[in-house]
Amino acid sequence: MEVAAIGEDTRESVSPIASVTKPIIATAAVQLVRDGRIGLDDPISTWLPELANPVVVRTQDSEVDDVVPATSPITVRHLLASRSGWGFTADFSLPATRKLLDEAHLHGREDLPTLDEWLKHLALVPLLHEPGEGWTCNTSYDVLGVLIERVTGSHSRYLEERFFAPLGMKNTGFLSAALPSGAGGLKSTVDDLLAFGRFLLSGDLLPELAVDTTTAAEREAGRIFLEGQGWGFGGSVDIAEIDPWNVRGRYGWVGGSGTAFHVVPTQSTVTILLTRTAMTSPAPLPVMRDFWRSAVHTS
Repeated sequence: MEVAAIGEDTRESVSPIASVTKPIIATAAVQLVRDGRIGLDDPISTWLPELANPVVVRTQDSEVDDVVPATSPITVRHLLASRSGWGFTADFSLPATRKLLDEAHLHGREDLPTLDEWLKHLALVPLLHEPGEGWTCNTSYDVLGVLIERVTGSHSRYLEERFFAPLGMKNTGFLSAALPSGAGGLKSTVDDLLAFGRFLLSGDLLPELAVDTTTAAEREAGRIFLEGQGWGFGGSVDIAEIDPWNVRGRYGWVGGSGTAFHVVPTQSTVTILLTRTAMTSPAPLPVMRDFWRSAVHTS
């Protein structure tokens, strides 16, 4: 069963999919792990030496100069599980978060830096917690994107050759070639995302992606993003039937451009929503909730 909504556009309309990029990037990274090109517990400094010496604020409320060296390295697993220490909590006013927004947030910018420039800026931003000891939203995937670029030589080419061309995703690619944002830089169409969803449902990668990596305390702290559900690699994972559309094991994510993508392995279902209504907060749009509710009834 596939359920898709595209508003006034057509099936061929290309949309910026924002954070729906994350499940695709996570899939690419897990495939690199399977191919032996990276390891889940490898330090990211192997490929990103600019980030070899992160510092951590003493408390999340601390000023950005009140820091200590991180006691352990950031790993590939930390990026996939959004546990690097770079990212957003529910409180966007924290000093380290303001520093991140000023120095290294990529979304909504027209003057994107080069990959090397961005890494230099990010290195100036302290972590909100020790690597692996908390969950924060978004930025880990921008780091994962540049890591894939360094490992493969071309993030865009790797995705095209390994996934997009074989799956017939002819209208999917990065909005900017200068810095391939792994957190939200792809554009796509409903049929391309449907092909990707079918790939996940028919293959053996989904069980690695759709495994909750969070604690109860982290889910509560991140409720504004996760709505009580867990986080796997690249997307949320339903672990509690809080809303009518929640199904245990349902995996996917939403994008700030008004997009949503989920697969439900127990129902062999793919749901895709592409709109032109930008999100103004981390909470899903009413149209998303209406769509998910309708998808439950349709299936």
